[in-house]
Amino acid sequence: MGFHVEINSILRSDEPYELEVGKTYDFTKSGSRVFFDNIPVWLTRSDWTALAEIQVVSQTRHTTKELTGQFEATHVYEGAEQAQVTAMFRRMYSFPGEFDPYFYLLESNDIYQAAVDVGFLVRHDLRDEGFIHASPANQLTRVANKHYKDVDDLRCALVAKERVLAEVRYEPATAGVYPHIFGPLNMDAVDRVVKIRKEADGSYDIDIDKLIAEQSG
Repeated sequence: MGFHVEINSILRSDEPYELEVGKTYDFTKSGSRVFFDNIPVWLTRSDWTALAEIQVVSQTRHTTKELTGQFEATHVYEGAEQAQVTAMFRRMYSFPGEFDPYFYLLESNDIYQAAVDVGFLVRHDLRDEGFIHASPANQLTRVANKHYKDVDDLRCALVAKERVLAEVRYEPATAGVYPHIFGPLNMDAVDRVVKIRKEADGSYDIDIDKLIAEQSG
């Protein structure tokens, strides 16, 4: 019978470390995944900003599904090197839309206007499923063609993530990771609403940046 251990290669932490090569620091992380002792791994912030190359010198797994220990900094990233390594981590590990300041919400113009009048959007998916479905930019075409083929006055709202009052969770669903709004959407979080037009064959092909540029001014 095999013995399975899950190993980490990256420690993500938002602790305000003042990192110096050769110094040792305490860490705490959730989950039970461990590190190889004395083998180089990476230290990043939760947003994948590259901070340093480190070696874990001690660690303890707890029954509370928490790992504590110490690491030694062996190389600290700065300047252009930090930017390059950060870009690599975000390309490899982040999901589409994670660092976009907006997520996107498709709906008919009539429903949007009614929501503007009352200040909040409450629709069937919130009542039936407990959350409002939204989308990252790269999934708008798929979502529109699957759910909005019969809508002739389709609109796309650009929702500023940081201004949404309800809880937002990014959760996996068909073909990607999607923002789910667990409560009414306060309409003052919507920066603008963009008109979406159908192609000649009745389908949608949504390039949201292109539409924003066309409809600006």
